[in-house]
Amino acid sequence: MSLLIASVHGQVPERLDGVDLLEIRIDAMEISDAIEQLPTLLASSPIPTIITCRSIAEGGMFEGDEEDRVAMYRAALDCENPPRYIDVEHEVLTRHPLLLDALASEHTDIILSWHATEGRPTDLLQRAATMQDVNGVAIVKMVWRARSIRDNLEAFQLLQSRQQPMIAMCMGEHGLMSRILAPKFGGFAVYASVPGCEQTAAGQASTKELRSLYRFNEINNNTRVYGVIGNNVEHSASPAFHNAAFEVAGKNAVYIPLAIPEGWEHLKATVLELCNAPSLDFSGASVTIPHKNNMLKLVDEADANCKNAGATNTVAFNDGTSSGYNTDIVALASLISGAKRVVVLGGGGVARAAIVAAQSVGASVCVATRNTEQAESLATTFSCSVATDNLGEIDTVINCTPVGMKGGNSEEGNPAQTLLPSLEIVPSMTVIDTVYKPTETPLIKQANEIGCTTITGDVMFRLQAVEQQKIWNP
Repeated sequence: MSLLIASVHGQVPERLDGVDLLEIRIDAMEISDAIEQLPTLLASSPIPTIITCRSIAEGGMFEGDEEDRVAMYRAALDCENPPRYIDVEHEVLTRHPLLLDALASEHTDIILSWHATEGRPTDLLQRAATMQDVNGVAIVKMVWRARSIRDNLEAFQLLQSRQQPMIAMCMGEHGLMSRILAPKFGGFAVYASVPGCEQTAAGQASTKELRSLYRFNEINNNTRVYGVIGNNVEHSASPAFHNAAFEVAGKNAVYIPLAIPEGWEHLKATVLELCNAPSLDFSGASVTIPHKNNMLKLVDEADANCKNAGATNTVAFNDGTSSGYNTDIVALASLISGAKRVVVLGGGGVARAAIVAAQSVGASVCVATRNTEQAESLATTFSCSVATDNLGEIDTVINCTPVGMKGGNSEEGNPAQTLLPSLEIVPSMTVIDTVYKPTETPLIKQANEIGCTTITGDVMFRLQAVEQQKIWNP
């Protein structure tokens, strides 16, 4: 089991529930203040501590002389309650080979660390071997900024080939995977932020997120990995839903965000590498904007809904075979069973699912997109019509665009006004928004004010997610 390290700047938080070690960063403190405050800080910690003075070169704030840093470390080591570990940067050791002798202590061990803030260096493997050859070191810590989620796989390979206790993580927006899955590959520990305290490194999850959302303490080498694939998954509700569902089902699995940039090549390279990664046990994924159409090209087999819509939002990987499904269609069909004439806003994978769902319940469909050619192509493919100023009687409106989504490019936008300004929303209509954050999007707010029947994105989300669980837990 990997340890959980809470990392903070120059303080001891009031609550450290479920945390094994506390890293107190002193690199932002004045030297005299650090030396004066260390005895109190160390004595007040309810759990063992790590003292770290991170240099600017490695992502910290310390810019003093090495003698000053040694003085602060010595002050910590000489306290009545010395730290369990101190962090020594490998780069410094190469310039001061006797540094470990100067910091020797019978109560405190050394974490030998290295951080590459710009990205993966070309000499990563050589550096890992060199650091593990250093005598007098208890733990080797290697951290670099991930360029994509594929960089996390190399962190896992380092952990699997380690010769001593090791921490290997990626920082930045693509590095969360390495922190969540460290227990699966035998990582000694991961660092996390403390709720209410400033992060000490980019990409840190909080201790609460790791313990509660991702069930960090239950992850082991047999844990199966699922995730949500998209290019804006930071605020996805899927991890909370599916991790809770796995817990209820008693399944040894974890569900994580998997951010993949737009484009076929990015999707293909990343998914294939995840599937082929030894010991990752990548077993399935939800697929969201903008990859639903391209994912269909990637899977080995697809169900009828996928083929009809030309898009998939769910994949399962079993025994070397990838299977695609479209639970959006199942969910939407259940919500619009009485619809007769439907306007679909958007032209992506969700829009395709909405068209198929509407036609499956016998409704006629017209589609509105930003691009006239795209709308005409959809109309030809699905034998529906392009929305015009003469819409006739519309009873259902479905937004299948990200307009109005929190964290998106148009949080305040209303897709009906943008894509089909001639559409008059009236009380007799049912208005559905597939965006679930926020619950009340600008479109839903407008429809509520008019008196329409509204179905929010969280309802749609839960219905399709339940169907995904049925696929992954037959």
